Order: sequence, then structure tokens, then C-alpha cells
Amino acid sequence: MSGSGTVYPSPRGPLSAWLERRFAAVRACLDSSFAEEALVLVFSAVDTLAFLGSPAGTEYSDRGPFIEWCEKYMVPCLGSRSGGPSGIDLYAARCGVLHVSSAKSSLGQQGKAREIWYEFRGQYGVNIATNTPKQAMFLGVEALVAAFEKGSNCFLEELNHDQARRALAEERTRSFFTWGRRLF
Repeated sequence: MSGSGTVYPSPRGPLSAWLERRFAAVRACLDSSFAEEALVLVFSAVDTLAFLGSPAGTEYSDRGPFIEWCEKYMVPCLGSRSGGPSGIDLYAARCGVLHVSSAKSSLGQQGKAREIWYEFRGQYGVNIATNTPKQAMFLGVEALVAAFEKGSNCFLEELNHDQARRALAEERTRSFFTWGRRLF
């Protein structure tokens, strides 16, 4: 069954509607002090947006598009010139959060990325057993969310100025889940 019968009620299209729902879910997590859950939503959303912005012929998102998307849309918002995270640091953080609920990742262990530890309303998410070649860095969860929201809006704005990329992204949204009562 195709996602073409999507029930997202946005006049701006399925991509905008999906992103609005993701922003709302992230904010609900933050409002409930579910910092790690907000990180999961942000990192998985970046995977999706990186895929939607990838060239034609791309079937799935992977490391390359994720890092490129972060470098273009999030890193500038996170103070990359003042020691903020790079795209590969964010990818390693994504791997850690999604795969092992930790800052630990193979990229960090290999010295290819810094571990990202988190601060959220006076609480700290750290890896006390860290043994990595590069020094870990702290990042505020709310700062990461703000960078994600700003970067996502810049991405949408860019798509709106490139009709071919926008059409490809919208075509790809047809495979998004369709939610509703029994559909078949």
C-alpha cells in the first residue's frame, strides 16, 4: 500500500506536515523532560531529511547524506567555529543514541569523531566509561533541537526555491507511513 493517501492535514504538503508533527513530538518530549527521547526523534528526523534531499537514485539515507545535511543545516547553528560539533560528530552521536542509548560509537572509539555528552536543565548525560582518542564535548539538548528546527526550516526554504528537488522530496514522502483507521 502506497503512502499517497496520507492523512496529514497540512495545506503545505506532506513534508511540511511531517516536519510539523516531528517538531511537536520533540517539544512534547522536552516539556516532559524526556531529553534522550527528544534526541532519538531529532537524529531520526535528520536521517529522513537527509534522504529526502539526496540526489535521484538514492534509495536510503546513510552516513554521507546525514553528515552533509548536518554540515549544511545544523553545524552553522551550533558554533562550529568555536569548537561546536562537526557533521561526523553528530553522526557518531546519532549512532550512539539510536543504537546503544549512549555517547559510545565506533567512530568515537576509532578517533574519527568526538563523543557528544548532553546537558538538559541541570542534568547531564555522559559516558563515564569513555576511553576515546578525542576529548568529548558537551552540547545542550535544547541547543541541538533549536539547530535542528532552524536547519530544517532552511532546508524547506531551499527546496521551495528548487522545484526539481522539491518534487523529488515530495515524491519520496509517498512512502511515509499512512496513519488512520484500517486502511485496507
